[in-house]
Order: sequence, then C-alpha cells, then structure tokens
Amino acid sequence: MRLIVCSNSAPRWQEDVGLLPRSPGGLVPLLATLLGEHGGDWVCTMPADGPPGAEPVEVTRLPGNVTLHRLRLPPAMVDQHYETIGVRLLLWLFHYLLDTARQPDGRLAEAWSAYEAVNRAYADRVAALLTGSAEEFVLVNDHHLFLVPEMLGRRAERRGRVAFFQGLPWCEPDYFGVLPAYIRDRVLTSLLCADVIGFHCTRWARAFLGCCARFLPGCAVDDDGATFDGHRTRVTVAPFPLDVAMVERLRDEPATADWRARLGRDAAGRRMIVRADRIDLWKNLPRGFAAYRSLLEREPGLARDWWFCAVATPPGRPTERTRDLQRECEGLVADLDERFGAPGRPAVSLVYPDLATTRNCVVAALSEADLTLVNPTFDGMNLVAKEALYLGERGRLLLSVNAGAYEGLAEHVTPVHPFDVEATASALREAMTRGTDPAGRAAARRLLRDQDATDWLKRMMGVER
Repeated sequence: MRLIVCSNSAPRWQEDVGLLPRSPGGLVPLLATLLGEHGGDWVCTMPADGPPGAEPVEVTRLPGNVTLHRLRLPPAMVDQHYETIGVRLLLWLFHYLLDTARQPDGRLAEAWSAYEAVNRAYADRVAALLTGSAEEFVLVNDHHLFLVPEMLGRRAERRGRVAFFQGLPWCEPDYFGVLPAYIRDRVLTSLLCADVIGFHCTRWARAFLGCCARFLPGCAVDDDGATFDGHRTRVTVAPFPLDVAMVERLRDEPATADWRARLGRDAAGRRMIVRADRIDLWKNLPRGFAAYRSLLEREPGLARDWWFCAVATPPGRPTERTRDLQRECEGLVADLDERFGAPGRPAVSLVYPDLATTRNCVVAALSEADLTLVNPTFDGMNLVAKEALYLGERGRLLLSVNAGAYEGLAEHVTPVHPFDVEATASALREAMTRGTDPAGRAAARRLLRDQDATDWLKRMMGVER
C-alpha cells in the first residue's frame, strides 16, 4: 500500500527526527503515526510567506520514507477558504451554530470560488503523485477539502482508492438544507465520488446518508453506504483512537509533575471538578459554569470542599464570537468567585496554560480529577473524554450524549444532556457522592488500549480485524 494523505492542518517536523505529534490523538497525530508506520506523502497548506517567485509547493523529505508537500497559496485565498467557508459556514453549520436569521447570506460566491481553488490545488498535487497503481490509498480529511474526491474522481489516471474522513459531526437534513443548493449538492456529490467515507459515530454517518437521500434524486441509500450515478460509496464508523503510549509518556514528564503540584496547591485540599476545552462555541463552557452556579446556590458549602478547575486554550484563529465567549466565561467565573469563593480559595478557576505545556496541564488535571465534565452541545468525537477515562483514578466522567465519543463509551460514563442546565447540575451533584467502579474503569482502559491507528486505518480501508 502507498499512502497519500491530505489535510488543511500542517504537521510539525524536526530535522533528522521526522513528524512530531502534538497530542495523544486527533487528526494530525493520527496521520503522523500512520505515515511513520507506512511511509508516504502528506499534502497540506502553508501560508504564502516565502520569497517572491518561490515554488508553489514546498517539498520536504523526511526520514522513514515520508514526504511533505506544503502548498503555498495566496493569503487572501487561504483566508476565504479557511475563515469564510471553513469556519463561518461549514464549521458553524455542522455544530448547529449558524445564525439562521442571517446566515448563510448572499455573499458566498467569491469565497466559494476560493474554496474551490484550494481544493483544486490539492487535487492537482495528489494527481501529480499518483502512479496509476491500484495499491495507492488517498486519504482526504475534514470539511476544508470536501471537493477533492470529485476532482480526483474525474481523472483517468486514478486506479487506487480514495477515502474521506469527516472529523466534525454531520448535521441532520433539515439543518444541512440551509446551505445554498449549489454548495449543498456539490458537497454531497463530491463526497460520493469517494470509495469510502468515515465518521466518528453511527449518528453522524446516518445523518450524512439522510442528507444524500433527501437532496440527491436517484441516490440509493442503505445502512452501509450509498450508490449514486453508478458509483458505490461505503460509509463506515471509525472513531479516532487514543494514543495510549503518548498519554503515558505525557503523564510521566517533569512538566506534568510541575502542573500536578501547582494544581494541588490551588486545590488547597479540596476535591477537583475538571474540564479541559479549547474555547470553542460548541464546547458549552457557559452552561457548565451555570450548572455549577445552580448547585452552589442550593448548597454554597460545596465550595469549601470542591474546586472547579477549567483548563482553557484559545482557538487557533479566533472569531468575534469566540472572543465574546471567552469574555463571557471570564465574567461567569469572576461572579462565581465573588459569590462563593474566599481569599486564596476561588470556587472556580480558568487555567490558561502556556503553549509549551498545554498537554501536560491537561494530563495533570485529568489525572487528579475527582469528577470530569465534558458537555459539548455537539462534538465530532471529543478526545478529552477518552483521556479522562484512561487517566482518571477516582472521578466519574460526565459526558454529553451529543459527543461522538458517547457511542463507544456510554457504559463507562454518566450521560449529560448539554442544553439542560438543571439536569447537568443534578448530574454533577449525584456524581459528587459516587465513587468510581475499579472494574469498570479497568474495562474502559482495556477498550481504549485496544484501539490504535492501525485499527482505524483498517476500518477506513474496509479490512476486518
């Protein structure tokens, strides 16, 4: 097999070392692991920051028979592709976050042309790498590159398979239908040019197939995929695995011990409620704080025994909505501390770790948690849930039923309905009084150890374990 992967996200690498995963899971570390095992090519985007006349593709050959192809695209095109279409249209769409009274509006045509151009640049680069071998496996990732399967499917030189993985949720047909028809139908028909499409959970896969059935006349849909225009596309469920070895390395690093000691001092003998999130709209931080406020209003003495530690990291490219969200969270925390905290003993803390030790801080907090709250409104998977189950020794995990991870972890977690503040408060209070089941936690760890990058790739390739 020859592996060719495409992602808008770019990896890091170190001379004479190779690809450097940034975390114990997620797209970039998973692709780094697969290419480290199999070799191959990685096509990704880089800003147009080179000298005038620089080559449109920067090629870097790394140890392990891995080659990076970084596309050098005009900044305005990258911005329209990523910000206008990728974030403000598609990212918000799949998380049910569009202001449908105003969005989408009628000014998408120019940005959509830029989106097409970026996808075409990817497809052209992949086509240049194809040799016509049936052993080639092209893996295209995420909503930034929806049109690549269509653009590859029209090329006579392609004999290998093309797979597409959607890391975000997929919304139900009624909501997907808010897209202009020229975007809506183009996305669906392009994806159905792929040989396989993967999702984190069955729910998202069924929603996608529902959209195909609703909006594509002549598309035949069944439980395993769809047939359209004479082409069969298999739909599979392949949740990202937790890199257990990476988690264990992070747990034992000195920086993690430093964070563990610091958090222990801040806890000041109290038990810890922990959450760890990027400040994204769908992570639902305000309702988590509101649920704890409701609990403290009924039982203010809980603040003497519990400390709510919220580890927060900023999004890579914040919008005005995420900046407003951060201010809202800081205001909620300040109010909670004023009402229920004491000097040197805040009831709730927003912890902003430095970039270099963010993962160490998260691992330290989850390791020490007596209770972990993961309550996104909707989430493609949510890696923190898996980390919490693997690392936690004492605490229960409260997990949103709208997180993709819930499907595989349901028997090991307490379900949370993320839009119901009072129900979340009740779940928190009940979890405070219940310890973990050691046998159940051991079973959860076995489940997580049994999932790895090789298993994920086999699912995407249709190979039975």
